[in-house]
Amino acid sequence: MRKYYLLLTGALLVLLSSGCTSVKRFKSAKYQGTDHTLVDVELFSSGLTGSEADLPDKHLWNLSASAQTRLIQALDERYPDNEQFMDALGKAYLVNEDAPVVDLTRKDLRMVFAISKERDYARLNDATGRFSPADRIEYLEISLEIPDQHHLKFTEWNRYVTEYGEIEIADVSFSRSVNLDAGGNLGESDLGGKFSLNRDEKQMVSERYLKLNGRISDHRVVIEEEGTREIDLTGNVTAEVSMKFGGFPEIVVIPLFSDAGDRGGPAELTALKLVDVLVPAMENAPDTLFALLTMDYIYRHVQSGWLTYAEWDDQVEYYRGSVQKKVSLFLGQDYLPPFYCIGSDQEGKEALKYRKNPQREYLLQFRDYRDASRFLEWLQNPLREQNKPVFIGSNELLYRGDPITPDRVLGDQLKVMPVY
Repeated sequence: MRKYYLLLTGALLVLLSSGCTSVKRFKSAKYQGTDHTLVDVELFSSGLTGSEADLPDKHLWNLSASAQTRLIQALDERYPDNEQFMDALGKAYLVNEDAPVVDLTRKDLRMVFAISKERDYARLNDATGRFSPADRIEYLEISLEIPDQHHLKFTEWNRYVTEYGEIEIADVSFSRSVNLDAGGNLGESDLGGKFSLNRDEKQMVSERYLKLNGRISDHRVVIEEEGTREIDLTGNVTAEVSMKFGGFPEIVVIPLFSDAGDRGGPAELTALKLVDVLVPAMENAPDTLFALLTMDYIYRHVQSGWLTYAEWDDQVEYYRGSVQKKVSLFLGQDYLPPFYCIGSDQEGKEALKYRKNPQREYLLQFRDYRDASRFLEWLQNPLREQNKPVFIGSNELLYRGDPITPDRVLGDQLKVMPVY
C-alpha cells in the first residue's frame, strides 16, 4: 500500500510540474545591461487626411433620391441639348444663407512605424554573442513629440494596427489586449490572461497576442506594446491620431450664376456668396514639420534552449536599449487649404480683391479650381464692355488697388493660381 501511495504521489508531482510549466516564461532570467544597437525604428510613412473644403451648398448629388429624380426631370425638360443638360447637373442650386463657419483645422495623421532587430547569423556559434534565432523584442515604447511653436496639437487616438490585429480606439488613452477567440477571430479585451494547466504553449499563444497601452497629450503621443508568449514585436505597426491646427479666419467666395436659358450664351453671375472658413494658421509655417521619434525597448536574448519553440525551458538575458531620431512628419502643402485665386505672379503675386464697402476688402479666393476658372471665364466674356469696371451688384472688383476692367484681365494675362 505504501508503494502505491508513493507512486500516486510521484504521478501527481509530475502532473503538477508539467502543468505549471505552461505559465512559466523562462527557465532562468537575468538583466545584462544596456545595448542600443539591437533594435531600430523608422517612420516608414506618414500623411494627413480629412477636413476638405466642403462648403455648404446644394447640388444634385447631395439631394435625396426622390428630389434627384424630380430635378433631373425638370432639367431634362428645360435643357433638351445634351451639353447644356450635363452642365446643369453640376451646378449648385441653393446656398444656405446662415451657414456655420467651415472648420478646416482638424486633420487625421496616419503613421506607419517599421521596427527591426539585429540578425547577425555569423555570430550564431559565438558563446558570448547576443544573437539567437529565438531572440525577440518583448517590449517597446514609441514616443513621437512635435514642437510646440507650430500651433498644432494632438487631440485623440483613432486606430492602432499590427499584424496581429486592429483596434479602434477613439480615446485620449487606451489599454487593450489583442486576443484570438475560439473561432479564430481577432478581437480585444481588457488587460488580463487565461490560466491553463495544459503544457501546450500554442494554446497560450492563441489566447492573447499583444498587450497595448497608449497615452496622448497636446504635443506628444506614446505607444506601449508588449508581446506575450513567443510574440516578437518586429514588423510594421500603424497608428492613427487626430490633430488640430491653430485656426485663422478667412473668407471664401462662392460664385452664383443664373441659367443661360434658351439663349445658349454664357451664364450670368448674380452674386458672390461669402462663407466664413477657419484655416490653419500660416504664420511661421515650416515647409516640413519635423518630430522627435524615440523608442525604448526590452530585448529578450535566449542564452540556451533556443532549439525548442516552448519558452518555459529557456535561459534568457534581458537588454534595455533606446533609439532616438528626427523624422519628417508631413509637408506644409499637406495641411494648407486648396484655395484658388485669380491674378498674376509676373511681378510679385497679386490677385483680385472684392470691395464690399469702403472699409472692407477681401481677397477673391475660391474653394476649388472649378469655381475660380468659371469666374475667370465670366470676366473674359467678349460681350462685356472692355473698358468698363466690373461690378457685382454694388460691389467693385479691384486689382493692384484699382478697379479691374475686362481689357486689363486680358492685358495683364490674369490666370487661376493657388492661394498658398
